[in-house]
Amino acid sequence: MSPRIAVAIFFMIGATGIVSRAQEREKGHSKNDGSQARHTPMVKLIRDCLPAVASLQIVQGHESQGVLTMGVGSASVIHRDGYLLTNNHVLFRMHQGQAILPGQPALMFRIIATLSSEDLALIKVEAGEVLPSLDLGRSDDLMLGEPVIVIGNPGGLVHSVSEGIISGLNRSTSVAGTFLPGMVQTSAAVSGGNSGGPLINALGEQIGVITSKKLDGENINFAITIDRVRELFSTLLSAELRYGFLLGMEVEMLGSPVTVRNVSAGSPAERAGVKVGDLIERVDGRELKNGVDFHLELVEKAPGNRLALRIQRGGKAEMIEVELGELELPQPVAEEGTESGLRFRGYEGSWNALPDFEELDPVADGVVEIPTEKAYRTADGENYGLRFQGFIKIPADGLYTFYTSSDDGSRLSIGEKLLVNNDGLHALQRKGGLVRLTAGLHPVTIDYFEQGGEEELEISWEGPGFSSQPVAGEAWFHRP
Repeated sequence: MSPRIAVAIFFMIGATGIVSRAQEREKGHSKNDGSQARHTPMVKLIRDCLPAVASLQIVQGHESQGVLTMGVGSASVIHRDGYLLTNNHVLFRMHQGQAILPGQPALMFRIIATLSSEDLALIKVEAGEVLPSLDLGRSDDLMLGEPVIVIGNPGGLVHSVSEGIISGLNRSTSVAGTFLPGMVQTSAAVSGGNSGGPLINALGEQIGVITSKKLDGENINFAITIDRVRELFSTLLSAELRYGFLLGMEVEMLGSPVTVRNVSAGSPAERAGVKVGDLIERVDGRELKNGVDFHLELVEKAPGNRLALRIQRGGKAEMIEVELGELELPQPVAEEGTESGLRFRGYEGSWNALPDFEELDPVADGVVEIPTEKAYRTADGENYGLRFQGFIKIPADGLYTFYTSSDDGSRLSIGEKLLVNNDGLHALQRKGGLVRLTAGLHPVTIDYFEQGGEEELEISWEGPGFSSQPVAGEAWFHRP
């Protein structure tokens, strides 16, 4: 019998089992026999998973200057080196935080990466030893009624456990203004502080990240699916952008073993001999279980570092050494002859997605201080579009995240690179993209359309030395 079926049977007949064991004790069975009977598959499951779940305590800054508050959350250990997965909103305005793992002293953690548009974050603790971690499962075959558990930190009650079932699939919800589609719903009890913790199946695999609950309902709770986490992990970490090196290869994120799915022409990976279809078993002698492990091996790498890849190709093992190159960055343009503000063109039409504005004739044009939905609009505020073009002034070299918050669709490009794709018909939602830029002026294009209902467009950013905020008028420029 599989563990999944065993736990399901336990849920269905648990009450009968308890009565039977009570009767056995009354008949004179030893205390040891009763204790053994209590070691159910559920108890074993919890004991196996508990060491890999952290309760987070976070010191947060408040809107009022100088005021600090304490927040709580949860996280799961997804790698032996101390990498933990949690929600981005758990880290909101974090000054410092610590993770509490069973059998460990409280460990300070640092943020490795965040992806606010998907409410995901990666943090790291330095435990000085190999940590137990949860295996990442799959969420493409979840079944309604499948038993699950949640381990976390509800209300600051560390390492609390609740059980339930998968009660819904492909749900949508919003967290802190972020629209999250494709969520899994569970009846396992969730409270404030569970956010970021794991949703675990009967095999002890993490199948989701607890994210939110329906406040006007009972036990209607939502988790980001683990397949979604896997697919987004390379974007979350963005190792090449974050650390400034070039590798030039992609791996499959859903399957195992780790399989190369793309190699960029002329990249260090191609020059070293990596080919599509290669199976990567180890990086620098360290075994890989999945694509997440592969990307974590790239943390804090730098140009000139070498990666020793043990691969399988055609049934034969090979060693390939790749020397990381330096990431080429877009260069700023000359500021001479520019003026403040962005050029815009207004269009009229009914679309379900952003059209090719180059193929349309504008009905209005001009210059605005900042790009918003009000630069041009029809009389009733429906069925119109906008294109903004010009430059954005980057204050310092480094990593920047740009966001568009829009109702309906929007896109933002820096130079020729599409950075934020927030297209389609939808209520107000925020999407972002990470880019490494040098100081100076960089070309920017912003597209927006509104079909019907409410309309809104806001561009925000975060970068070296400042947190997320709307891009002010002083950052926008154009050539007359």
